[in-house]
Amino acid sequence: MRYWIPLIALLAASLACNLAVGGPTPPGSPIPVSTEAAGELTNLWSTAATTVPKGGEVSITLTEAQLTSFVALRLQDQPDAPLKDIQVFLRDGKIQLFGNATAGNVTTTALVVVSVSVTEAGTVLFKAEKADFGPLPVPSALLDSVSTTLNEAFTGNIGSTATGLKITSLLIADGQMAITAVFTR
Repeated sequence: MRYWIPLIALLAASLACNLAVGGPTPPGSPIPVSTEAAGELTNLWSTAATTVPKGGEVSITLTEAQLTSFVALRLQDQPDAPLKDIQVFLRDGKIQLFGNATAGNVTTTALVVVSVSVTEAGTVLFKAEKADFGPLPVPSALLDSVSTTLNEAFTGNIGSTATGLKITSLLIADGQMAITAVFTR
C-alpha cells in the first residue's frame, strides 16, 4: 500500500502539468482539409464578382469541406487561435465550429454553435448562441466576444457596400450554406 501513495501522487502531478479533459463530440464525421476545397470557395466568390453585372443576382452554395478548409488554412497563420484542428459543420440552420481548445494547461474539445442572419442592409450577422468546452463553464461575455470577432472578421467580406454585395438570403441545411445576393456596384 505504501508504494501506491507515491505512484498516485506522481500520476496526479503529471496530469496537473498537462491535463486533457473530455469535451463535446463532433456533430459529424471528420471533414478533410484541402487547399483545393479552400480554393473552390475563393473562386466561387471571385467568379461571381467578375461575371455578375450591377443589379444581377447570384446564388452560391458552399459546403462544409470548403468552409472547413478555408478556415483551417487561415488559422494556420494564427498560432494563438482559440480553436485548433477546426471543423465547420452546417447543421440545423446553424454553423457549428468544432475543434480542440486549450486554456492554460487544460486541453479539451470545444463546440461553438453560431446562428447566422441577414440584416435589412444585406449584411451577414453572426451570433454565438452556445459554447461547450467540456467541464469548463462558458460565460456569456465569451459568447458575446465570439460574436463580435466573427462579425468584425466578416465585415466587408460577405455583404457590404464596400464589396457591392447585398445578401438577400442565407440558408443552412444538410452540410451546405446557400447564399443569394444582388450586386449593387
